Amino acid sequence: METITTKCPARISFGNGGDTDYYTKEIGWGCVINATLSTLFFECQIPNIEERAIIYNDLNTNTSEKNILQNLRLEGDKLDLIKATISYLNPYFKKSIIINTNIPKESGLGGSSTLNIAVALALLKEKGELTNAEELAKISYHIERKILQIEGGYQDQWAAAYGRGINLMIFKNKRVEVIPIKISSDILKKLEENSLLVYFSQRTDSGKEIHKDQEKKLKENPEEKRNILIEKRENTMKIKDYLEKGNLEKFAECLNKDWELKQKLSAKIMVRDEIYRIAMENGALGGRLCGAGSGGAYYFYCKEGKKEQVLTAIKPFIQMQMPFKIQRAEENGSWYQT
Repeated sequence: METITTKCPARISFGNGGDTDYYTKEIGWGCVINATLSTLFFECQIPNIEERAIIYNDLNTNTSEKNILQNLRLEGDKLDLIKATISYLNPYFKKSIIINTNIPKESGLGGSSTLNIAVALALLKEKGELTNAEELAKISYHIERKILQIEGGYQDQWAAAYGRGINLMIFKNKRVEVIPIKISSDILKKLEENSLLVYFSQRTDSGKEIHKDQEKKLKENPEEKRNILIEKRENTMKIKDYLEKGNLEKFAECLNKDWELKQKLSAKIMVRDEIYRIAMENGALGGRLCGAGSGGAYYFYCKEGKKEQVLTAIKPFIQMQMPFKIQRAEENGSWYQT
């Protein structure tokens, strides 16, 4: 058998109007606007080698780490996600898994779900089983949320499985509807040219801790938090409208609004005011911290011709600029190569 290779994209969220069960239960339904990136990914390979090992290759640092799997017991470490996926889909699997990635650790770009789906798809292909994006997303959600008890919402799994660039996702009654956003090629090109995605540090609090704190705060101040959630949902739908109309200046304003509202939901959300302030002073029109909000990556939409000025200004505070290219509508999230 030839080497099986699967590849899944990272996602960036432009606006989040609630994708967790505790939020959608409070306001009836939630939504997000996110984009999958063809330039940031997890690739999973299963070579025809009879050795149960996990080889992790970090393409940013050119480092490699190999771990022999003596068993599939969950021990609360970084291997648990892959172990749980193997246990759930093929506990008798005896081969090696090679992971290649250029997604920085703890970046807030949905990396764990991207990894999970890449591995799940590879394991299914190795068994000769067919699947689709919806089933892959459900498998990943079950492993992360139910087996591993990782707090969080639905968007990461569905983004990695479906891909196709910019999507509106609607969450209601534990169901997910994925709706591609129709944007002209010229507007999409302009969006990419003026977008700046940077990584400044690993998250200080896990997304799990922030989600727990948000749920706690919702119970303590239900009316206040409910109003914020509704406002975030309305703002997310505005982002959809502005993207479809090609009004990227208003889109940028909504990024700022989403980030402003997000900070009101949890005291654990990390605010790097100096990065945001300096970026805005040097030509950014809007921006937000990626992920749950405890560090990782910052996204900015910049004025025409100002991206390099913004990057130069914030360089002392960041570790790296990340490549930013949005998948096109015909590009699936998880795809099978060989």
